[in-house]
Amino acid sequence: MRVKRKALLTLVIAFFTIGYFLVGQTHQTQMARAQDEGDVPSGIEPGALEVLKEMSDTLSSQQKFSFDAEVSYDELLNSGQMIKLGGTIKITVKRPDKVYAEFSGDEVQRKAWYDGKELTVLNQKKDFYGTIDTPGTIDGTLDYLMEGYDFTLPLADIVHTDPYGSFSDGAVEGLMVSDSIVRGKECSHLAFVGELIDWQLWVSTKKPALPCKLVITYKSVEGVPQYQAIFSRWNLEPKVPDSFFKPDLPNDAVKIDFIDEKKHRGDK
Repeated sequence: MRVKRKALLTLVIAFFTIGYFLVGQTHQTQMARAQDEGDVPSGIEPGALEVLKEMSDTLSSQQKFSFDAEVSYDELLNSGQMIKLGGTIKITVKRPDKVYAEFSGDEVQRKAWYDGKELTVLNQKKDFYGTIDTPGTIDGTLDYLMEGYDFTLPLADIVHTDPYGSFSDGAVEGLMVSDSIVRGKECSHLAFVGELIDWQLWVSTKKPALPCKLVITYKSVEGVPQYQAIFSRWNLEPKVPDSFFKPDLPNDAVKIDFIDEKKHRGDK
């Protein structure tokens, strides 16, 4: 389902494509707050949380890493027909304050740079870009975009410094499904249930414990669309200078403004 409201046609949402499915902050339910206090919902198997924690520890211990993902997502047409689109995303992270990402897909081609001060997003096909001042950390920027611009990114859970908390937020049920194979790698298949979304995660059984595949089902969105990412080319020691995270814009690129969705709606 492509978002067509004018206020949401911001570069940052258009860039990631996967942000078209807006989960919103209602994902942080009372159950999630109970987890923050140390209580685990009885419907979540301890084994599933153990695998999730091992993966989280692997990612959060890395000061820098990069990966590719082959993504696909459902789009509901006005006719009621569901079609599947996709592309590839490449992400490089250097904690605590740098991210580079690019997406090349069926409909869009985007690049984004976060350097600890600003987020810049470039539409490569139309040669226009937007820049916005942001907090000084990756986590702070993710929260800022959610709170100020009312959108979330499924792969933000991977980039977050606490993937365990990010993935388990709002989960009311969870289980170990089975052992599985993803692109030739042995994985543990986990499945979680939330209020608005369900998600499945495949984690490598061999160390380092890294995500191999992610599937998100948006139960509250018409047509119940899914988003899928299959991860590859993990590099836990990428050699990237700070200049890698500075915008590299075409000379003729035109700057446009970001739109604050909440202000546009009149939210307080």
